[in-house]
Amino acid sequence: MRFTILAMTATMTLCAGCGGAAKRRSATSAAVSDPGPCRPALIHHGPPPAWTAAAWSDSSPGFTVPYALASGDAAGAFFFAHPIRAGHPNNPSNKILWIVRFPRNGNPLDITARFGADPSLVVKASWPADSSPGEIYPSSLDLPRAGCWALTLAWGPHRAAIDVQVSALVHSG
Repeated sequence: MRFTILAMTATMTLCAGCGGAAKRRSATSAAVSDPGPCRPALIHHGPPPAWTAAAWSDSSPGFTVPYALASGDAAGAFFFAHPIRAGHPNNPSNKILWIVRFPRNGNPLDITARFGADPSLVVKASWPADSSPGEIYPSSLDLPRAGCWALTLAWGPHRAAIDVQVSALVHSG
């Protein structure tokens, strides 16, 4: 996995509300030019969409984890640790299974995350298309600050967007 923090100049409104990137970004091959305010995607707790079925094992019927859908239902983020926590948490880590609706065709999943409160804070990560079953990318996504993050996903010619809420890492002891 490639993990880089870059300083970039951009303008973005503070994270506010609830709703998700789907209302303001589309799942097209075009770049997102004006992403608008950061709005965390709705977290679902029921059965996943039918188009994700190839990713789930027949040996675990009824298994569900919290998930959110990216713009245009082009991808799903399945959270094995929810909420995502800032920094580099352990036990559990920020494990996310990304399931994409459109074929990977050997392309990696590239994610660009922009912090809603300071869009100059950018994190980039990439995962290879080397897992199965289905169109999946297992990942562990660590973002340095609590708050709303706007994520742009790209695999080959496909694009999707999703905003996620990151909680503060609480140290116990």
